[in-house]
Amino acid sequence: MNIHNNDQGKEYHLISMFQSDETARNERFQMLMQPYLLLLHNRCVYKIRDKTSADDLVQEVLIRVYKALPAYRPEALFKTWLIKITDNVCYSFLSSDSRYKKNIVTMTILDNFISTNNNNIDLEIDFNKMIPSLSINEQEIIKLRFYKDLSLDEISHILRITMSACKMRLYRALQSLSLLII
Repeated sequence: MNIHNNDQGKEYHLISMFQSDETARNERFQMLMQPYLLLLHNRCVYKIRDKTSADDLVQEVLIRVYKALPAYRPEALFKTWLIKITDNVCYSFLSSDSRYKKNIVTMTILDNFISTNNNNIDLEIDFNKMIPSLSINEQEIIKLRFYKDLSLDEISHILRITMSACKMRLYRALQSLSLLII
């Protein structure tokens, strides 16, 4: 038996003890989660790019795990289950946090930006020089949306991705572009 299987065995034992015995639940939960606290915190920081909010999100993750653990079934690795919960908490935070909504650059803002600066050719050239600074995926979606004037539905079919993935890619590309502009 290797080390990973031994660790999994300890985890599953702690989980089954947590589920079956309510008297020592808090201690078992603490023993179970202690090795993952740094991982959860780093994951939250990576997802939301804000260390102070990440602390609060880790607390939210721990609360959700504590509430969901009685119904947990080891169909997948415990670590995978924790990561999924952490990602969902981060996505919920990002979608509800107004600070992040203010940073969204929409197509209308970009159109206004370009049209108000039509007289300044250098600015438009600089804008075109910024596109190569983006990742390949970001360049691709910006070109399809703004240069080819395709709808999100058409882009999702061309790239063979879901509509939500298409929207997220465009959102991230516009966010990256807005950071380059500022």
